[in-house]
Amino acid sequence: MHRFLLGLIQLNSGTDVDLNLQKCENFIREAASEGAKLIGLPENFPFLGSEKEKLERAEEIKTKTIDLLSDISKKLNITILAGGFPNPAPNGKVFNTSIIFGPDGKEKFEYHKIHLFDTDPGDGIEYRESRTVESGHIIPETYKSPELGNISSVICYDLRFPELFREIMKKDAEMIFVPSAFTKITGLAHWEVLLRARAIENQCFIFAPAQTGTHLKGRETYGHSLVVDPWGNILGDAGEGEKILLTEIDLEEVQAVRKKIPALKHRRNI
Repeated sequence: MHRFLLGLIQLNSGTDVDLNLQKCENFIREAASEGAKLIGLPENFPFLGSEKEKLERAEEIKTKTIDLLSDISKKLNITILAGGFPNPAPNGKVFNTSIIFGPDGKEKFEYHKIHLFDTDPGDGIEYRESRTVESGHIIPETYKSPELGNISSVICYDLRFPELFREIMKKDAEMIFVPSAFTKITGLAHWEVLLRARAIENQCFIFAPAQTGTHLKGRETYGHSLVVDPWGNILGDAGEGEKILLTEIDLEEVQAVRKKIPALKHRRNI
């Protein structure tokens, strides 16, 4: 399939897991009814609350998330990217995990976020993801979907590390998801330019479903879920608020751009 309809779901997730997942299901069903075959959810889609509660409820969040998305992907015959949710780690922390569910309802891809958001960006909130999250250590694989093409994913803060994307390109990726809960202050400054840069550098599609609005304790996320093509063009921008961003994807653009400027073939080890 060279052309297909992509659906990115932009959310304002909170602490009510059941409500968050119900919103996800409603949006997924709506996107599928419009013809979307690939649907992406943002980071923290089933829960965005306190770190303490995240740890306490990690097993519940994981189980409910996987049960829902496995079931609905099979029922609707679609592929879903679960953008980032807590997955219990052996040391008492959690992994921030993304999973791709195929149209048969089975897990096709799993990735644990490598780069953790330990920063003070200037919005009055101290972010220390490593207090509760264990860093992953495995480069994302590529799911070679017979229906859609070659799909991979990073998570949010990974966006700032271009070397990770270069490693993914060694695994034949044509599309890379960047599910995120980007802060408003950093989103205003860097979101668009970084996403476009990663698309241009790697001559691939970038799909970035995002959190939006105000969350627990005044935390603000930027929204503006984006779809960027391999030439760096923005094909879709969700702006602010909860919604579905539907975009037609022509996968032939990947090879067309790589033929125009074969930069990936011209790389040298220096």
